Amino acid sequence: MTTKLIAVILVTFGMLQVSAQDTTFYLSLKESCRLGINKNVNTLNAELEKQKANYELKVAKSKLYPQLEAYSTFSYYYAIPKMVIPGEIFGQTGMIAVEIGTKYDWASGFKASQVLYNQSYFTSLKVAQRMESISGLTLQQKKEEIIYQVSQIYYLCQATSYQANQLKTTLKNTDSLLVIARLQSENGIIRKVDYSRVSVNKANLQTQIDNLDQLYNQQLGMLKYLIGMDITVKIELSDSLSFFSTETATLPDFNKRVELQIIDNQLESTSLARRMNQQSYLPTLTGFGQYYYEGQRNEFDFFEGNDKFYQVGLIGLSLNIPIFDGFEKHCKTQQKDIELQQLQNTRKSTSDFLSKEFADALRQYENSQNALLRQRENIKLAEETYSISLEGYSQQTVPLSDLLMSESSLIEARLSYYNALLQLKNAELDVKKAKGELLKQ
Repeated sequence: MTTKLIAVILVTFGMLQVSAQDTTFYLSLKESCRLGINKNVNTLNAELEKQKANYELKVAKSKLYPQLEAYSTFSYYYAIPKMVIPGEIFGQTGMIAVEIGTKYDWASGFKASQVLYNQSYFTSLKVAQRMESISGLTLQQKKEEIIYQVSQIYYLCQATSYQANQLKTTLKNTDSLLVIARLQSENGIIRKVDYSRVSVNKANLQTQIDNLDQLYNQQLGMLKYLIGMDITVKIELSDSLSFFSTETATLPDFNKRVELQIIDNQLESTSLARRMNQQSYLPTLTGFGQYYYEGQRNEFDFFEGNDKFYQVGLIGLSLNIPIFDGFEKHCKTQQKDIELQQLQNTRKSTSDFLSKEFADALRQYENSQNALLRQRENIKLAEETYSISLEGYSQQTVPLSDLLMSESSLIEARLSYYNALLQLKNAELDVKKAKGELLKQ
């Protein structure tokens, strides 16, 4: 009975595994981008970097709170410190060396300190906040990058699938033509070589289909990798490769682009670091306190029950005034000035590049639109030519070579149409990227 029960459980578990493997997941472009943002290693690492920056800010803020520590210090003086005092104190002449302290000294207690004024440190908090902001913008940049990559491969998969399906439809027509050609060849209406040409044409179509299917599987595998999905999971793309013209030539506000926002934050951070370096010339004021018990012995008898420990407590203020550091702070300030100039140059160059990128993307978008319209017209002409050739071939007024040529032209026109549609979708993607609108799609 137990053996049968185990067998049933194993069979059931195996069926569940097979069922899970056979499950097909339908993915839209939006869902693919969401998975990419949530599971891609680049965005995951960027999210972790943002968390690290947040903790670094908290570490910097922690210095604003009182710093409290407990301590215990044990010292053995194998040579006790001496103080030279006038011998007259003891009724002697000359200077006498008197030992100060005992062989064993043990002090335990608490120390506390509180920053009261340190302008350089307060500015460093603003620097940490800028760094946290930069890490957040870097995360946004990684999200935009993964959306761009996922969208490109998604469109590529769609175009490849459409091209393969188009060839499969053509293959079915070729099968019908091959049957007709075989009958005509057997009846002596056409030459055997004409039948062979149709067979060769079919084999070439099948080879193209196999290559496209293989290419589609590779592209689908890349999509799974980008969105963090297991390579063995079966997926199908649910969106269609359609196009609706929505882009306009309106010049976007490039200051909203994440690239410029990162540079602006770097400029602010460097400016604050420069100010912080200059503020290190200012005095700093710290409050401190200490409370401890101290025991002094000439013999190590701390644990023999005696109470020779003395209570000590103090509070105070510490004022530090920098005077001269060998021009260290001055040189550091000059370094920050150079960094600011470099960042300003980078910002201008980046701004110019973003303007060029938008102009190029918009021009490519318009060219791709025109190319797609031309391909639509080419398909209409190729379909008309093929229909006329097919009818003429059926009536034996058009040779087989003309029919095969018109069929080849129709196939090329349809495949070129999907290539043009792919180029247009990529151009649309480039325009959205240039506008900084990838996260809005």
